Amino acid sequence: MKKLSRKEKEQIVRKADILATAEMLFATKGFFKTTMMEIAKESEFPIATIYHFFGSKEEIYFKLIEERAGRLFENLRRAASQAATSVEKIKEIIRTELRFFEEQKDFFKIFVTERSGFEWTVKEDLGKKINRMYLNYINFIQRIIDQGIKGGEFKELNSKDMANALTGAINATIFQWILNPEGKSLMDKEDTLLTIIFKGLER
Repeated sequence: MKKLSRKEKEQIVRKADILATAEMLFATKGFFKTTMMEIAKESEFPIATIYHFFGSKEEIYFKLIEERAGRLFENLRRAASQAATSVEKIKEIIRTELRFFEEQKDFFKIFVTERSGFEWTVKEDLGKKINRMYLNYINFIQRIIDQGIKGGEFKELNSKDMANALTGAINATIFQWILNPEGKSLMDKEDTLLTIIFKGLER
């Protein structure tokens, strides 16, 4: 691995400071009410330095999403690798994801409540990158389901459709909880979610 120069190390630290400051402002003021100038003021960097690292406020936010998505995916891989069967892998993935979003609630609430303002990013490089990460996540789930079908743990249905249905149920549960937590833990949703996914709704 290439050894970083002092300048490169300083840039990494500065970039991290800017991201941390922006995250704090987004959480307290909201994304659209936060300005690049406020990020510069709070981080104690010249506005030119902010723009040197990030071309826009949207780029800062999506960089934060990218970092969290990478961390979540690594957590999911680790959780799945520790389970012996495909069924247990899916259960561990659900538990890990619910726990992660509960811990990151304030950050993701920004996107859930103000996501309509981000629709333009789907056509931009950052939006496409986030979308690719999500597709990798779907494919990861699909491979586990394929293994489960092969091993006789799951019904022989279309694994892609099953992966989309599974992730859709998880995402809907998380989004609704972020919007309406009702003073409850997201982990309280685990039993209901697992029951619906593995046993269905019929008595």
